[in-house]
Amino acid sequence: MLTLQGSQMLQMLENSLRKSLPESLKVYRTIFHMNQGNPFKLKALVGKWPNFNTVVICPEKQAMTDDLDHYTNNYHIYSKDCEEFLDSAAVIKWKEHLQIQSSQSSLNEVIRSLAVTKGFKVKQTQCFLFVMPERAQKLVPSLVDAKHLPSTSGRPKAM
Repeated sequence: MLTLQGSQMLQMLENSLRKSLPESLKVYRTIFHMNQGNPFKLKALVGKWPNFNTVVICPEKQAMTDDLDHYTNNYHIYSKDCEEFLDSAAVIKWKEHLQIQSSQSSLNEVIRSLAVTKGFKVKQTQCFLFVMPERAQKLVPSLVDAKHLPSTSGRPKAM
Protein backbone atom coordinates (compact mmCIF):
# COMPACT_ATOMS: atom_id res chain seq x y z
CA MET A 1 0.00 0.00 0.00
CA LEU A 2 1.08 3.56 -0.69
CA THR A 3 1.48 6.05 2.16
CA LEU A 4 0.11 9.44 1.18
CA GLN A 5 2.68 12.17 1.71
CA GLY A 6 2.02 15.87 1.78
CA SER A 7 -0.95 18.12 2.25
CA GLN A 8 -1.88 18.20 -1.45
CA MET A 9 -2.46 14.42 -1.61
CA LEU A 10 -4.40 14.45 1.66
CA GLN A 11 -6.55 17.34 0.41
CA MET A 12 -7.30 15.42 -2.80
CA LEU A 13 -8.24 12.37 -0.73
CA GLU A 14 -10.51 14.46 1.50
CA ASN A 15 -12.30 15.90 -1.53
CA SER A 16 -12.73 12.45 -3.04
CA LEU A 17 -14.06 10.93 0.21
CA ARG A 18 -16.58 13.75 0.55
CA LYS A 19 -18.28 12.38 -2.58
CA SER A 20 -18.78 9.00 -0.85
CA LEU A 21 -20.42 10.26 2.33
CA PRO A 22 -21.96 8.88 4.51
CA GLU A 23 -20.14 5.53 3.93
CA SER A 24 -16.74 7.21 4.09
CA LEU A 25 -17.51 9.35 7.16
CA LYS A 26 -15.06 7.71 9.61
CA VAL A 27 -12.16 8.03 7.21
CA TYR A 28 -13.27 11.42 5.89
CA ARG A 29 -13.30 13.06 9.31
CA THR A 30 -9.91 11.56 10.17
CA ILE A 31 -8.40 12.87 6.95
CA PHE A 32 -9.97 16.25 7.73
CA HIS A 33 -8.10 16.29 11.08
CA MET A 34 -4.89 15.14 9.43
CA ASN A 35 -5.21 18.13 7.10
CA GLN A 36 -5.48 20.36 10.19
CA GLY A 37 -2.07 19.31 11.53
CA ASN A 38 -2.42 15.56 12.24
CA PRO A 39 -2.58 15.86 16.04
CA PHE A 40 -2.92 12.09 16.55
CA LYS A 41 0.12 11.17 14.42
CA LEU A 42 -1.74 9.03 11.89
CA LYS A 43 -0.85 7.91 8.40
CA ALA A 44 -3.10 7.38 5.40
CA LEU A 45 -2.56 4.38 3.16
CA VAL A 46 -4.25 3.74 -0.16
CA GLY A 47 -4.27 0.71 -2.44
CA LYS A 48 -3.39 2.85 -5.46
CA TRP A 49 -3.32 6.53 -6.26
CA PRO A 50 -5.25 8.55 -7.35
CA ASN A 51 -7.97 6.00 -8.24
CA PHE A 52 -8.04 4.23 -4.89
CA ASN A 53 -10.39 1.43 -3.84
CA THR A 54 -9.25 1.28 -0.23
CA VAL A 55 -8.13 3.82 2.37
CA VAL A 56 -6.70 2.77 5.73
CA ILE A 57 -5.89 5.25 8.46
CA CYS A 58 -3.63 3.89 11.16
CA PRO A 59 -1.15 5.18 13.73
CA GLU A 60 2.41 5.73 12.71
CA LYS A 61 4.37 2.77 14.08
CA GLN A 62 6.31 4.90 16.55
CA ALA A 63 3.00 6.16 17.97
CA MET A 64 1.90 2.60 18.81
CA THR A 65 3.43 2.04 22.22
CA ASP A 66 1.40 -0.92 23.52
CA ASP A 67 0.46 -3.93 21.38
CA LEU A 68 -2.29 -4.82 23.87
CA ASP A 69 -3.97 -1.40 23.75
CA HIS A 70 -6.71 -1.67 21.14
CA TYR A 71 -7.48 2.03 21.53
CA THR A 72 -3.97 2.87 20.39
CA ASN A 73 -4.07 0.20 17.67
CA ASN A 74 -7.03 1.77 15.91
CA TYR A 75 -7.73 1.49 12.18
CA HIS A 76 -10.27 3.48 10.16
CA ILE A 77 -11.16 1.82 6.88
CA TYR A 78 -13.10 2.79 3.80
CA SER A 79 -13.02 0.27 0.99
CA LYS A 80 -14.92 -0.41 -2.18
CA ASP A 81 -13.59 -4.00 -2.07
CA CYS A 82 -13.30 -4.89 1.62
CA GLU A 83 -12.91 -8.64 1.32
CA GLU A 84 -9.95 -8.68 -1.02
CA PHE A 85 -8.17 -5.95 0.93
CA LEU A 86 -8.63 -7.30 4.46
CA ASP A 87 -7.63 -10.84 3.58
CA SER A 88 -4.40 -9.86 1.86
CA ALA A 89 -3.35 -6.71 3.70
CA ALA A 90 -0.16 -6.72 5.70
CA VAL A 91 -1.14 -3.28 7.02
CA ILE A 92 -3.40 -4.57 9.80
CA LYS A 93 -1.59 -6.38 12.58
CA TRP A 94 -4.16 -9.14 13.26
CA LYS A 95 -2.20 -10.58 16.21
CA GLU A 96 -2.49 -7.33 18.18
CA HIS A 97 -5.51 -6.13 20.14
CA LEU A 98 -7.04 -3.59 17.81
CA GLN A 99 -10.13 -1.70 16.71
CA ILE A 100 -11.39 -1.38 13.18
CA GLN A 101 -13.79 1.49 12.71
CA SER A 102 -15.86 2.05 9.62
CA SER A 103 -19.15 3.50 8.51
CA GLN A 104 -19.64 0.60 6.10
CA SER A 105 -21.94 -2.17 7.28
CA SER A 106 -20.52 -4.50 4.58
CA LEU A 107 -17.28 -4.63 6.55
CA ASN A 108 -18.93 -6.52 9.44
CA GLU A 109 -19.54 -9.75 7.51
CA VAL A 110 -16.11 -9.65 5.91
CA ILE A 111 -14.40 -9.36 9.30
CA ARG A 112 -16.54 -12.13 10.84
CA SER A 113 -15.76 -14.45 7.94
CA LEU A 114 -12.06 -13.63 8.13
CA ALA A 115 -12.08 -14.29 11.89
CA VAL A 116 -13.47 -17.79 11.34
CA THR A 117 -10.91 -18.51 8.61
CA LYS A 118 -7.93 -17.22 10.58
CA GLY A 119 -9.11 -18.42 13.99
CA PHE A 120 -9.31 -15.21 16.01
CA LYS A 121 -12.05 -13.68 18.16
CA VAL A 122 -14.05 -10.63 17.17
CA LYS A 123 -16.23 -8.47 19.35
CA GLN A 124 -18.52 -6.15 17.46
CA THR A 125 -20.01 -2.96 18.86
CA GLN A 126 -22.21 -0.42 17.19
CA CYS A 127 -22.08 3.28 17.92
CA PHE A 128 -24.30 6.10 16.81
CA LEU A 129 -23.02 9.40 15.54
CA PHE A 130 -24.98 12.55 16.21
CA VAL A 131 -24.42 15.48 13.90
CA MET A 132 -25.87 18.95 14.17
CA PRO A 133 -28.28 19.62 11.27
CA GLU A 134 -26.19 22.52 10.00
CA ARG A 135 -23.07 20.31 9.74
CA ALA A 136 -25.01 17.45 8.13
CA GLN A 137 -26.49 19.87 5.60
CA LYS A 138 -23.01 21.01 4.66
CA LEU A 139 -21.49 17.50 4.42
CA VAL A 140 -24.35 15.50 2.91
CA PRO A 141 -27.24 17.71 1.82
CA SER A 142 -29.26 14.72 0.56
CA LEU A 143 -29.50 13.27 4.09
CA VAL A 144 -31.03 16.34 5.63
CA ASP A 145 -34.64 17.14 4.91
CA ALA A 146 -37.55 18.43 6.94
CA LYS A 147 -38.63 15.02 8.28
CA HIS A 148 -35.23 14.49 9.98
CA LEU A 149 -34.82 17.90 11.56
CA PRO A 150 -35.33 18.18 15.33
CA SER A 151 -38.84 18.77 16.54
CA THR A 152 -39.69 21.73 18.71
CA SER A 153 -38.80 19.62 21.76
CA GLY A 154 -35.16 19.74 20.66
CA ARG A 155 -34.69 15.94 20.60
CA PRO A 156 -32.89 14.78 17.44
CA LYS A 157 -34.32 12.10 15.15
CA ALA A 158 -32.13 9.37 13.72
CA MET A 159 -31.12 9.67 10.07
